Amino acid sequence: MNYGGFAGKVLLVDLTSKEITQEPLDMQLAVKFIGGLGLTLKLAYDNITPGAGALEPENIIAIGAGPLVGTGFPSTSRVFAVSKLPSSDTIGWCGAGGADFGCQLKNTGFDHIIIKGRADKPVFLKIIDDQAEICDADDLWGRGVEETSLDLWNRVARPAGVISIGQGGENLSTFSMAFIDRISTLGRGGLGAVFGSKNLKAILVKGSQGIQVADRKEYKRLHKELTREIRDYPYLKEWQDQGMLKSFPIVPMETYDKIKKRHVACVSCPFGCKDIVEIKDGEYKGQVICSSSAINLFTPQIYGIKDYRESIKLVSILDSFGLDFFEFFAVITFAMKLVEKGVIRKELADPEIKLDSFESMKIWATKTALRQGLGDVLAGGFKGMIQEFGEESTQYAPAMIKGIHPYAGPGSALPWSLFGTMELGQVLDPRGPHVGSGGSPTYFAKRPLDVFYKHFQRMGIPGEAVERILTAEESDESEKSLKVGTLLKYSHSWFSTLGSIGICARAQVNRFYSAELCADIYQAVTGIETSLDQLRERVDRVWTLYRLMNLRENLPRETDQPLPERWFKADGFKEYVSEKPLSPEDVRQMIEDYYAEWGWDRITGEPSPAILEKLGLV
Repeated sequence: MNYGGFAGKVLLVDLTSKEITQEPLDMQLAVKFIGGLGLTLKLAYDNITPGAGALEPENIIAIGAGPLVGTGFPSTSRVFAVSKLPSSDTIGWCGAGGADFGCQLKNTGFDHIIIKGRADKPVFLKIIDDQAEICDADDLWGRGVEETSLDLWNRVARPAGVISIGQGGENLSTFSMAFIDRISTLGRGGLGAVFGSKNLKAILVKGSQGIQVADRKEYKRLHKELTREIRDYPYLKEWQDQGMLKSFPIVPMETYDKIKKRHVACVSCPFGCKDIVEIKDGEYKGQVICSSSAINLFTPQIYGIKDYRESIKLVSILDSFGLDFFEFFAVITFAMKLVEKGVIRKELADPEIKLDSFESMKIWATKTALRQGLGDVLAGGFKGMIQEFGEESTQYAPAMIKGIHPYAGPGSALPWSLFGTMELGQVLDPRGPHVGSGGSPTYFAKRPLDVFYKHFQRMGIPGEAVERILTAEESDESEKSLKVGTLLKYSHSWFSTLGSIGICARAQVNRFYSAELCADIYQAVTGIETSLDQLRERVDRVWTLYRLMNLRENLPRETDQPLPERWFKADGFKEYVSEKPLSPEDVRQMIEDYYAEWGWDRITGEPSPAILEKLGLV
């Protein structure tokens, strides 16, 4: 049976043999795993050789877009890539929107791409409608992300989608990223290095097929109601004017107004959190940059770069190399400390590593991306540095979880001290630290518990679970407490719902969706009968499979308990409601609550046989 929303095919590419094949999408799997994130995880589970190293040819890259991508519903451009990631040595997801890639992939007739093997020289994958070709990329190798993307766009008429890597990915930096349409990042974990290990510089997609919907009348009704609600949102203009600075005002708006040219939005997004900026004066006058958000542009100022123009220039350099700048600064901080303690000889750190010096950071970004001198070690991230300098060096490292620096928490780039679902999610997502809580109520905000109910209803949390999340002593409503571990189960479910269908997980976007609305839209678009309960079951199947994938990779319980010591020292994490200091034991209890809510073993985190049978994962 054919369904709406799905293009209907999977593209399989073997870079070693140069064999390209097409298969019809297994619609039974599409029904079971929804699409997008869920189906991409399933395809990765079926195709990754267990135990294969992240940078070995046996590892694969699975890419997919959900059934709502290309339908025009607000903020439905989400693309996911799943692979074994070099930073964490776990199988993880990387997700992003983009200007064109997701829609164009669907328009070629493919929902998913599976890439395996390793090319014997640099290549890019070109997909025009249903014709795929492995093309020579010698002339692209050594170029940055923006230059590569522009070159490929010049070869075909736009709209066309591009995923590309920079020199960081080419040289296998464990914190290199792949960029979608040069404005969005498939980041954290080192996916860029997986591309580089396969000698895969880029993927170019362009199609004309279009996407069908099953129930046009219901589709139009739901689309009209949703767009009207967004249009009537009282803070819409503020979001459109300020972008992400509305929620993270890290610089005065007058500073931002000096450089802002316009926002850039992923396809069908009514807000636009990306930015095209122009430096009006100084050494870098005239430079125009498209970045993932204004927050990113000013992040180097958190680390001591005082001139916003230098901050913007540095981010553009790191973006061109395809390096995760959060991780870059964390690695540089580690290196500075090792020099200070004499673990790294000063003559190796030439020029002097200084976080607050633009010139120093520019040189060390180049050294790291190109693996020059000490930069060769830094490109290996925390894991590579500890291997080089010994386990005793970890005492000087910033906080790390699964080999990655968490960007939210004490001593991190975003010094948020309350411990909610995003903070615990950094520990419990197998891929490591990333924003995967789906904009749940504890997401970078302190809210009174009485407003949680509307968020719970929106996320589709069953009533009996609400009672477990918000507990009270002897029914005293004023003494309610929040069980973060229990809530995180539903935050991950909500994120998985959004990602599998194809909706952006940013809070300012998904606030207009509810789980019930998602079920209605999914049914209208695909024609697949989907009640709220059925959607819940499918989402539970998706995230449980994700757990199984990593248990198969021998992910032990201990990796869910890194619990960096600095989190619990002075000025460490605090309990979300009471703001009392947290202990490691408190967080371990949250982890057990999380496991239990999924129906997994409280100690090992292994899904029970009963749960596997219920979800059809036996």
